[in-house]
Amino acid sequence: MAKASATTSKTKANGSTGNGGLSGSAIEVTDCRKVFATKGGKVEAVRTASFDVKQGEFVALVGPSGCGKSTLLQIVAGLLPWNAGTVEVAGRQASAGRQDVGIMFQSSVLLPWRSVIENVMLPTEIFGLDSKESHQKALDLLDLVGLTGFEEKHPWELSGGMQQRASLARALVFDPDIMLMDEPFAALDEFTRERLNIELARLHESLGRTILYVTHNIQEAVFLSDRVVVMKPHPGEVLDIIDINLPRPRMTQVLDEAGTVELVIKIRRMLYVDGMIPEEERHGMADE
Repeated sequence: MAKASATTSKTKANGSTGNGGLSGSAIEVTDCRKVFATKGGKVEAVRTASFDVKQGEFVALVGPSGCGKSTLLQIVAGLLPWNAGTVEVAGRQASAGRQDVGIMFQSSVLLPWRSVIENVMLPTEIFGLDSKESHQKALDLLDLVGLTGFEEKHPWELSGGMQQRASLARALVFDPDIMLMDEPFAALDEFTRERLNIELARLHESLGRTILYVTHNIQEAVFLSDRVVVMKPHPGEVLDIIDINLPRPRMTQVLDEAGTVELVIKIRRMLYVDGMIPEEERHGMADE
């Protein structure tokens, strides 16, 4: 499948124009294939997936369970090897431990014995960054995500949504150009998830980071993204890449607009017909 480029353009924090205004791709996945060896034999998780993410762009991978979207994100992060094809991040082969890539998972993975500020600063310690500068950066980010006053609290003293806010601050503290996010709000209640989606859209628009975001929630993918990569399961393949030409900034009312609803319906129908969503999963996705 040919890769598509986003037509939406937004102003970056540094004054440059994102997506179409920037040349080159931050992430380039070409004919990627992943096979797992199991006791029962080989399992093809991803079959020849191809897509790219432009600098400053927000791209979501969406699809039902078993479509390989989280596997692809882990490959891009350098946490999993792949069997065929090429995967490049910022012009180099995908690899782990990069200072230009931040990762956020479904669980906040905060260390319980460290305070919020200490958790946020952990990557700066690993990368050996200046402690005074990093401390101020961490404070600024906690303020940005609405956690001022909670710096010395411990994870168990925070709600699930607050923990994810701290996790987001931690992923940003070493100033990565690229953010990889694997269903970071999936475990939260609907109201908290919606608030954090709005917060993430605001941060993306103000900071101009490149984001690859995994979700099975179609509405969430449409609301946040410049493009949506639609995947089918068993094995994982890219069905299509959909441009999301909705205006930014993205506010709550965008969710109810006709253009948003049409895109959600388009992707859902694509998954039902071409993606062959199992019957037991259709009810949950239809309610999103």
